[in-house]
Amino acid sequence: MKPTIEAFVDAMRYSRGFSPSSCSAYRAVLCALSDFLVKRGRTAWAEVSAADLRDYLSDLDRREYAATTRRRNTAILRTFFDWLLDEELIPTLPTENIRVGAQPQRLPNTLGERTLQDLIEAVDGTDYPDVRDRAILELLYDCGLRCSELTALQLHHLDFTRRLLRVHGKGRKERVVPFGEAAERALKAYLPARTAFAESLRKGTLAAALRKPTAPLFLAPRGGMLSRSAVAAIVHRRIHAFLPPGMQATPHTLRHAFATHLLEHGAPLLDIRDLLGHASIATTQIYTHVDQAHLRSTFDRCFPRT
Repeated sequence: MKPTIEAFVDAMRYSRGFSPSSCSAYRAVLCALSDFLVKRGRTAWAEVSAADLRDYLSDLDRREYAATTRRRNTAILRTFFDWLLDEELIPTLPTENIRVGAQPQRLPNTLGERTLQDLIEAVDGTDYPDVRDRAILELLYDCGLRCSELTALQLHHLDFTRRLLRVHGKGRKERVVPFGEAAERALKAYLPARTAFAESLRKGTLAAALRKPTAPLFLAPRGGMLSRSAVAAIVHRRIHAFLPPGMQATPHTLRHAFATHLLEHGAPLLDIRDLLGHASIATTQIYTHVDQAHLRSTFDRCFPRT
């Protein structure tokens, strides 16, 4: 059964542009399902019934998995079995009466404009880690990047002449986003330090490769592409550690702050959608809920009737 899972993951990678992390998530869920089914005596996907799948999802409930995990698993199962049916690997669709269920809307964490700017500007050293981290924080906030988008940046994705950044987002979709003067200053401080760091590796071939336009913009300690976990650690060390208890800061928090602050300053929702790289305006609309406090303040200040 697991070779079929690999065929499905490959199909999703090439036909729908699944990222490596999405492929890993789908593979993990389907392999766990396969192990569950084998214990029940199922040896082929064509033998799987709706009752088997309901029992699997009920088992997640018994093991006290979060409701969001159950919904994610259900959605993955539906996608997988739809593909099996399209490929004529199963005679009927056992997921037809299994519903994903409504996703409760959770407002994203965000930070105040002044608070976030002060924390970013506090990273003001001249050593390589300082200028690198400052550039990372500025781009996450200034461009609303996903963590995976930031780590995938290459040198040639920067256009200083027009202050534009070419970003490769979900589903291999490319978009061009502007960056401001603060990000420009941080990048121009970082790039010479990056060159010096690459030369310090003392590996001629590697140092030359790191100067190529297709080299990663942000480098790991050994010269490779910086990982998403490393970026998360940078945000935690530089921002989260200085916040009051109960306040959160992750790379995605800076993305949320970017969108929220744009909305507070009057940016149209459709423009925010395009800057974030959302496929649907419905995804972007959550920021209209985040901005309720700002709207209350505007109403109290501007509405003429007292």
